[in-house]
Amino acid sequence: MNRFQRERFILNLLAYLNDNMKELLSILLIFIYSCGKPLSKGADDELIVLAAIEDRDDAARILTRIFSDTLYTPAPEPYYKAKYVKPEDMETVRHHPNLIAVSINDDMINPGTRLVKKMLSTDVYKKSKNGNPLVMTFEPYATHQTLLVINGRSTESILEKIDQHGATVYDYFENKFSQRQSRFMFQRARKEELEQSILKNFGFSLKIPWGYTVVQDSAEARVLWIGKEEPFRWLIVYWEEGMVILDENDAIQFSKAIPGKLFDHLQYTDFHFKIDGVLFNYWSGWRITGLWESKEESQGGPFIAYTFYDGITDRTYYIHALIYNPGDNKYLLMRQLDIIANTFYVQEQS
Repeated sequence: MNRFQRERFILNLLAYLNDNMKELLSILLIFIYSCGKPLSKGADDELIVLAAIEDRDDAARILTRIFSDTLYTPAPEPYYKAKYVKPEDMETVRHHPNLIAVSINDDMINPGTRLVKKMLSTDVYKKSKNGNPLVMTFEPYATHQTLLVINGRSTESILEKIDQHGATVYDYFENKFSQRQSRFMFQRARKEELEQSILKNFGFSLKIPWGYTVVQDSAEARVLWIGKEEPFRWLIVYWEEGMVILDENDAIQFSKAIPGKLFDHLQYTDFHFKIDGVLFNYWSGWRITGLWESKEESQGGPFIAYTFYDGITDRTYYIHALIYNPGDNKYLLMRQLDIIANTFYVQEQS
C-alpha cells in the first residue's frame, strides 16, 4: 500500500466512523502506517547505542546496569553486545532492531541530547528528563524494532531510576528478541509433518525449524532427540513415568543423572551449575543452566534444561539443549534452542 492509497483509505474511513470508534481508528491507523515501514535488519543480540563520544563511558555504566546477563561458555559471553554510533549518524542505523539513544544532560550542544529532543515530543522530553528517564517505543522506524530513549539530567539520577525500572526494560527487550527469533525460525519453514508424527507417537511435540533432523526417537528409551550441525546443536526430550521430583534437591539429583542416562561420554560440571524455580509454559518446574564436558576429549560448552511434571501425560519431563561451537559466539544459538524448547506442549485428553 503506497502513501496515496493509505491517505485515501484514511479519508474514506473517517467518513464512516463516529466519535465512539476513536479507539478502533487509532488501532487501524497504526496498522496502516506500519504497512509502509521497512523490516528491521541487524543482529538481534546487538544494541546500537547512539551517544556522544564524551558520554560513552557513562552510557556503558548505564547499559551494564540494565543488560548485565552473561552466558558462560565457559568463557563469559554477554547476552547483548553494544555498538556505539555517533548520534549524527542515526540514518545509517535507523532500521536496526535494537536502538538506544542516550542523553545525560540538558545541553543542546551535546549531539546525543539534540537527537533525543528530536525523537521525543516536548511533553515527553520534559517528563522523562525530570522523572523516569527510560522511554520505550516499539516500531518507530521499522517493523519488529525496539527503541529505548534514555533521557536524564545526570548519570547518577539515571542509575537511581534503573534500580526501579531497569528490569521492566530488560524484559521488554527479551520479549521482542524472542518474537523476532521465533518469526525467523518458524514462519519461513517448519517440519510440521514431523511435529505431528511426534505428537501421535509420544503424546507431546514442539515446533521444529527446517534443518533439524531426528537423531533418536524411542518410546522404549523414553527419548526424543533432534539435532543440527554446523554448528553442532542438540535438543533432547527425556521423560520418566509419574512424578519423580518433589523439591529442588530432587530436581538437582535428577538433572545431574541425565548425562549418564543419555550419553556415554558427557557430564555436567559443577562450574556455573545453577538451578532456579520457573514457570515453564503452564508447568511449575526448574530451569537448569551450566556447562557440559566430554570425559574423552577436550570438548565442552553451555547447556540449558527444564524439568517439570505434567499431569495430563503423568510424566516427569527433562528438556535438554546444548551446543558445541568452539571459538565462536554461542549466545544466539543457545537462545534459539531455548525458544524451540519453550514451544513444547502435550496432547490434550479428549
